[in-house]
Amino acid sequence: MRLRPFVFLAMLAMLSSCGGPQLSDRTRSNLEELDGYVASRPVYETRKKGQLDALRKLLQASSDPVRRYDISRDMANEYFAYSFDSCQFYLKQCIELARGMDDLERRNSATIALGHLYAKSGHFMEAYNFLYEKIDAGALTEGQKADYLFALYDFSRDLAGNSGMADRLSIPDRDTYRQELYSLLPADSDICMRIRVDELVQDGCLASADSLCRILVARTDPNTHPYAIYAFEMAEIAGQRGSVEDQIEWLVKSAECDIINSVKDYASLTMVSQHLVEADVDRSFRYLRIAQDDALAYNAKLRPWQISQFFMGIEDSYSERQSRARKIAAASSILLAVLTAVLSLLAISLVRRSRKLARTQAMFEESNTKLAMANAALNDLNAKLSRADRVKEEFIVGFLHKFSEQIAGQRAEDNRLRNLLKQGKSAELLRELNLSTRSEKSLKEYYRTFDTTFLGLYPDFVDQFNSLLREDARFSPKDGTLCTELRIFALIRLGVDDSKDIAEILHYSLSTIYNYKVSVKNSCIGDRDTFESRVKKIGK
Repeated sequence: MRLRPFVFLAMLAMLSSCGGPQLSDRTRSNLEELDGYVASRPVYETRKKGQLDALRKLLQASSDPVRRYDISRDMANEYFAYSFDSCQFYLKQCIELARGMDDLERRNSATIALGHLYAKSGHFMEAYNFLYEKIDAGALTEGQKADYLFALYDFSRDLAGNSGMADRLSIPDRDTYRQELYSLLPADSDICMRIRVDELVQDGCLASADSLCRILVARTDPNTHPYAIYAFEMAEIAGQRGSVEDQIEWLVKSAECDIINSVKDYASLTMVSQHLVEADVDRSFRYLRIAQDDALAYNAKLRPWQISQFFMGIEDSYSERQSRARKIAAASSILLAVLTAVLSLLAISLVRRSRKLARTQAMFEESNTKLAMANAALNDLNAKLSRADRVKEEFIVGFLHKFSEQIAGQRAEDNRLRNLLKQGKSAELLRELNLSTRSEKSLKEYYRTFDTTFLGLYPDFVDQFNSLLREDARFSPKDGTLCTELRIFALIRLGVDDSKDIAEILHYSLSTIYNYKVSVKNSCIGDRDTFESRVKKIGK
């Protein structure tokens, strides 16, 4: 029986095709459509900025307090899901304008909107202060009362999903506000139907919730932000009903609508990324990176942290894919060895048959060619594994830069506001700002996130790093945190060689970084000039 060389290639192809779950044609088509919208994000972003610039010019040209209030509210509405800081600024400006006009109705309206903004962005203590302590419900108009109750309903709903804050803040369950809204608004209003859908989902009536939510979707312009909200609710219902394809399709529709409206505070694209981690890790990482950039641009309190948790899942998926590739490479090597043995026996047999020598020689050369192709394929596979490792390290460094930039931005914002206040604007607020420790807390959280993420990726880093040092100079970090020296050389392990870059990422002076590096190198075992290159090999 003659074993032909192409049998090996067929078996290798079969092994290569063994991977994670595959996407259906329907899902793949939806994702290709979403990719088109993602590519057009700059166009929608430019349109959004044009709308904001037009409103800003109107505001600058107006001196009438009522007119300035109305334009500021319009700008706050435009910024509500686009920029937390800007929305907060214009709503506070509205409150000050209303206070100057002694207009309680307008002041209450802006206060409700600001409290709602804090609730949606995760600033729960501020939301509680504005919604429960600064609003006199008895002084609200009928329309304002509905807005107020809906803000309380949203606050209660979001707070229920945050167990840490829910323990610190005790507020009524959202069903309390739901019943009041039912009695206050028409049954066919969007708000009533939205909270009715939420109630049906809570009660497990998924079929009824699906039907009612489809009515909301059908009567809403697909190019508006409410459509994205209703499509997301449809995705949640589909997910609870176990229909993953329907869930992804509705999430894609919601994400597309968010892109059209330049929304920065969203969950749809992040959830699409979660569904793709095992089936399409590259696309998943691309979507999640966009969601992280938008969350940092919006500057909400919880969203960037929530998204950062998903990056570990992507890292696990990359590791799993590399492990699978290594197994395929090992199996291919075994098949290659078997094929080599068979070809050797065949060659001996053919040599003995002198009359078939020419044909044997041709077959042997053909087999060698196939073997060379197989070796080339294996080399290419190894090269891809190396590139995957580089992608992982580049992602971690980029992720740290993003968090570092956010901290620097917060410090710059503190300084800018402090300078404005020193010019004579609100001494009381200046005193409050001077007491703020936001940037220090952010820096501590940044270090904690860096330590947790890095040690998750390289759990043996500290032990291996200590093995390069004298025993009396070794480090013993506590509670899963790294000291400054370990963070500096952790960045060097990730490929950040320049001391200036390390200083910017860790928010230290250049001289501090230099002194720490010199101190550690002086305590190393062996040649101090090769110490950094040995650190870079840890975990490889």
